[in-house]
Amino acid sequence: MTAVQTLVAPDQQLEETPKAQYNFNFSDFLRREYRFGLDPNRETCEFLHEYNLRRMPECSYYARTQTCSNGDDCLYLHIDPEAKRPSCPHYDRGFCPLGPHCSLKHNKKERICPFYLCGFCPAGPQCKDGAHPRFPTDLEKPKVRIEKTQEELDAERAEREREMMRREEEERERGEERGFRGGRGGRGGWRGKQRGGRGRGRGRGDH
Repeated sequence: MTAVQTLVAPDQQLEETPKAQYNFNFSDFLRREYRFGLDPNRETCEFLHEYNLRRMPECSYYARTQTCSNGDDCLYLHIDPEAKRPSCPHYDRGFCPLGPHCSLKHNKKERICPFYLCGFCPAGPQCKDGAHPRFPTDLEKPKVRIEKTQEELDAERAEREREMMRREEEERERGEERGFRGGRGGRGGWRGKQRGGRGRGRGRGDH
């Protein structure tokens, strides 16, 4: 058999298919359409297509009231107030007499040199038995942490929710009042337009 060869003119050579170029400089904002599966440009879209709460700022409303109307759908961090307790300086020095009942946070840190804790370490800066931290001398006496019952926590949460609803209602009323005043007596209100309209009407009639 004779192989059939197809001759193609030089000016009819097929062009190479261009390679797809992708942009991976993604933004920190979540694409709203992708939440519902509607983003047509998901391959090259510069917005996030998934929640990344670690890169989101803290929810200021939850930080103040420990409640958020968006709940689990909120795109900002809801940080537990217990996680933001300050560190106990007595525990940082090596010992806190209140132990787990302390009102401050006990953070486990680097091992401290036992000789340094006793007052003197012969190895000095070259010590390999632990850290030699420097501590303040005018420490406040530690306080006992007050444990609240579940009923007390629920009552506080309910009170915060009522306060939140009251503030929202006040803001809504102030907004309606500002809109009412702007429409009745503010610039560009209906009275001003009405007077202007009458004036133009008289002008036409006089001519």
